[in-house]
Amino acid sequence: MRQLPQLLLLVISVLQWTTVISWNPSEALLAALVDTSQLEAGMPQQVHIAVTKKNTEMSATWVTFEDVPQQLEFRKVFTTKTKYVQAATTKFVNPTGWVRYIHRAVMTDLSPGESYAYQVGRPGYLSKEFVFKQLPLQPPYNILVFGDLGVYNGESIPALLQEAAKKSFDLIVNVGDMAYDLFSNNGQTGDQYFATLEPLFATVPYMVVAGNHEAEENFNANYTTYRNSFTMPDEGFGDNQFYSFDVGPIHFLGLSSEYYGFYYLYGMEPVFNQYDWLVKDLEAANKNRATRPWIVSFFHRPFYCSNENSEECNAFENRLVRDGWLQMPGLEPLFIEQGVDIAFWGHEHSYERFYPRTPTPTYKEVADPYKNPAGPIYVISGSAGCHSGYAYFGDPVPFSAARVNDYGYSRMYVPNATHIHFEQYSVEKNAVVDEMWITKDKQTKFEKKTKEAEVIVCHPKDMHCHKQKESEQYDIEH
Repeated sequence: MRQLPQLLLLVISVLQWTTVISWNPSEALLAALVDTSQLEAGMPQQVHIAVTKKNTEMSATWVTFEDVPQQLEFRKVFTTKTKYVQAATTKFVNPTGWVRYIHRAVMTDLSPGESYAYQVGRPGYLSKEFVFKQLPLQPPYNILVFGDLGVYNGESIPALLQEAAKKSFDLIVNVGDMAYDLFSNNGQTGDQYFATLEPLFATVPYMVVAGNHEAEENFNANYTTYRNSFTMPDEGFGDNQFYSFDVGPIHFLGLSSEYYGFYYLYGMEPVFNQYDWLVKDLEAANKNRATRPWIVSFFHRPFYCSNENSEECNAFENRLVRDGWLQMPGLEPLFIEQGVDIAFWGHEHSYERFYPRTPTPTYKEVADPYKNPAGPIYVISGSAGCHSGYAYFGDPVPFSAARVNDYGYSRMYVPNATHIHFEQYSVEKNAVVDEMWITKDKQTKFEKKTKEAEVIVCHPKDMHCHKQKESEQYDIEH
């Protein structure tokens, strides 16, 4: 086995004291991991791109370890006319003291469907040349979905890099919990994550949402590394944790479940900001169903799961995301009312697909529940590989359709406006281990979810909840 990169050795030594799993990293993963200590400090690093609110733009974000002016130069492939964009630079000082210089630039006047080459940096210190395809206006599209991918035990990384080399994908959707953690080891874990996956993230738009491991609650840091690391579409709130964008027939919604999960630390205002924005965004999206018939959301914590540790789904924070509590509205009633078609989640380190979430008729009462589905279809894709290993399954929830515990990721193929093909790929078996077609030639109005018995629990840190008058009954979760 070849020598481990310096940072990985540090990560392993730390995790040996915090986890009971053993890990024998594959040779493919060891070969893929970049040793960031060998990178030149003056060079731009960790390049990644993302879509904006305009289909003629693409943003790029990268890092340097020195405060030096940066620019982006780009051209259409097979042409020589180069355009230059001066980067905006932010000095990011993490609460624990480490420093990175974050650079952002937006490529404009791009033609959908065309390929572009670009480099970032400054004369004499330019990155390698990366090539991406501006998303076309119409299908087909190949979309990669995954979550909970770490550096340690990130067994999907070699396969993802192979997919990048083959130019397999048009878009990446990440449902949170990156690197484990972006900010740990003085930011070096995040450095290695971005540097290793740069061939993918610099060539395919990388759209992300925060998971609980991005919260930095131990430092009361309010997702600071996440906020500084990514440039997501701007909704005017000065916040990159919720946003929407359009790809052909799909309206995508990136949302934060962590506003709910950490409301007791960071306050309720972000929950209300997101929810009020989401109501307006969904109302507008529904008026545009003739052009974009699909609404697809992605966020970190699942509404439901059937893992052995299913208390993760029944815990206060997760029920809060789903059903709401006190003044804070949950997301599932709105999803059903507004006809959200698909929701991707992570958090559980496994894969689970569900039948459409419908009160009546149930999935058992129709011949093909995925044809004009009468409720949202939920998918957990958190099995890309991280330090905690598998999340084993217990008894399935009643509408669970498929469960897989191999390391892997999800792929969504959109051939046209009426069909979506979804499959789960196992990097262990080098095979597709689950698949389904969703078809829709009309927009079904979802019925409201049958109200479940309300169980209110108090988070251990929520003193307001614990101090409620004695006549109100609460379960306290320890």
